[in-house]
Amino acid sequence: MGNFSQETHLEFYRRWNALAAPYFALQLKQFDGYVGRRVLDIGCGYGNFTSFMLDKDLYAGIDNDMEITVELNDKYRETPNIKFLNYDITDETCAQELRALNPDTVFCINLLEHIKDDGTVIERICAVLGAGGTLCILVPAFQFLYGTLDALDSHYRRYTKNSLTKLLSAFPLELIKMHYFNLPGALGWFIKGRLLKQNKHTDDNYRIMNALVPFVSKIEGIIKPPVGQSLIAVARRI
Repeated sequence: MGNFSQETHLEFYRRWNALAAPYFALQLKQFDGYVGRRVLDIGCGYGNFTSFMLDKDLYAGIDNDMEITVELNDKYRETPNIKFLNYDITDETCAQELRALNPDTVFCINLLEHIKDDGTVIERICAVLGAGGTLCILVPAFQFLYGTLDALDSHYRRYTKNSLTKLLSAFPLELIKMHYFNLPGALGWFIKGRLLKQNKHTDDNYRIMNALVPFVSKIEGIIKPPVGQSLIAVARRI
């Protein structure tokens, strides 16, 4: 995922996981009321939501990075309801095995933008998720925000309500809700990625983000912004 200079991808994920926990909690809050008991987290990275899932019947993090899944399985080896599986969701052969886990919720958080054919991901998720199951999506919003930080993270695109709705409408999914998220983050992303053209995720990015969490949580809990760093969607499998 991008160019980490002297930092390996695993070191980056560890740093991101350690520094951004308050922001991950705020991301997860966007799906309050829609997360069931058996959760698949597709493209889980370093398990950013795992610590919030300890009370679930099942939390399975799915990632195509074996180094990460091995390390996380070791980290949670004493927690039998938590597991990490090394799969590439674009590979159709994994769908049957994931469906056997009987998930009622699938997370697709900051994943679609990394896949050239994002429709393949949604197709595979629909094959995994049974009727009535819930798909929780978070993607980066607005192509005009695309800059060096997107290139660093190997993003193919950013999304709008229209483009994501069009993508989801091709599959057996009923859209439940959709809204933009994190207005201050959009401004910061534009400044750092478009104006300053940063090519590294610095620690101050996370500190600023965490400092804004209470403000974003309070204000956007009352009114959803017309623009945001991210786009949230919840859909039901039909």
